[in-house]
Amino acid sequence: MSPLNATRARWIAGFTALYTAIALLLFEYRYLDDLANRHYGTWAERLVEQTTGAYSALVLLPLVIWVTRRFACRPWWIVAGAGLAGAAAYSVLHTTLMALSRSAIYHIFGLGTYDYGIMLYRYPMEASNDVITYATIALIVVFYDRIAQARRSELEAAELRVKLAEANLQNLRLQLHPHFLFNTLNAISSVMYEDVRKADEMLAKLSDFMRLVLAAGDVQHVPLQEELDVERMYVDIMSTRLEWSLRLNVTVDESAHGARVPFMLLQPLLENGIRHGMPSDRRRLDLWIDVARSNGSTIIRVSDDGTGIDPGYVAGVGLKNVRSRLAYLFGDRASMQIGPRAKGGTVATLSFPYADAAGQ
Repeated sequence: MSPLNATRARWIAGFTALYTAIALLLFEYRYLDDLANRHYGTWAERLVEQTTGAYSALVLLPLVIWVTRRFACRPWWIVAGAGLAGAAAYSVLHTTLMALSRSAIYHIFGLGTYDYGIMLYRYPMEASNDVITYATIALIVVFYDRIAQARRSELEAAELRVKLAEANLQNLRLQLHPHFLFNTLNAISSVMYEDVRKADEMLAKLSDFMRLVLAAGDVQHVPLQEELDVERMYVDIMSTRLEWSLRLNVTVDESAHGARVPFMLLQPLLENGIRHGMPSDRRRLDLWIDVARSNGSTIIRVSDDGTGIDPGYVAGVGLKNVRSRLAYLFGDRASMQIGPRAKGGTVATLSFPYADAAGQ
């Protein structure tokens, strides 16, 4: 059975159970009223009356729903006219179905002839109850549809916000690629006439790096080890580019080995340390990536032993990119702080909710 047919079957079963309960409650009321007035032996008559009344109304329920929804968004005078016409048709059909079904049941079960009275008066008499029933059902349908529409609007708005956030995240990731690529190609251009071997080596490493980055596709999160491998490759490229010696030291706490982290989140931080951290009197720079897990958060520290942070520094494209990605991915549950390292240099500390790579 298809999901649509299964849903329809559940609705039919639910309404059948509801109208059956209504019929039994009305039967109890009418039969006990007969007993209270010393009218005995009426249970069969009352049971037939209430069940046929309820099930006739159930058969006509789709008509009420269709008329209500068909004219719900029209001007008020059209709604009122359609409601009156629908109620009149509902009452005529309901009374006719009750008369026919009761006569048929009485005949089938040998109960004699059912006396429904003079139909000229029966139709307007039943109309008083039917109009109330019709109006109640119509109001319930309108109320239900308004709630359903509000929920659909909320879901559509939520989906739109998710798509917008995903688009913004993708733009931020794409922003990193040309930024990094421009800087690296610029460096290759500056050395290609002085050291062709070094330029060729840098191009080969850049090709391997970009192949790995492009293979990741639109993935926003990767296992920690994959992120560290990418960052090691990046530092290796930069080591070839510069006349300096770069040494990357990675420390990962045992509890954080299974972490899932945003892809290429650390590259701008390493680039910032390399570009702005090397003292003029040195030819070696040590970089550190320390990963820990604390109170449900992944804590990553990227630091260097360079010149330290300039008090008047202004965050560039890379650092702004990191802040924006953290904000889109984790909201106020993430943070990034940059400050001086205790033993000299700069340290950037990232904190965001821990997620296990095995659960992705």
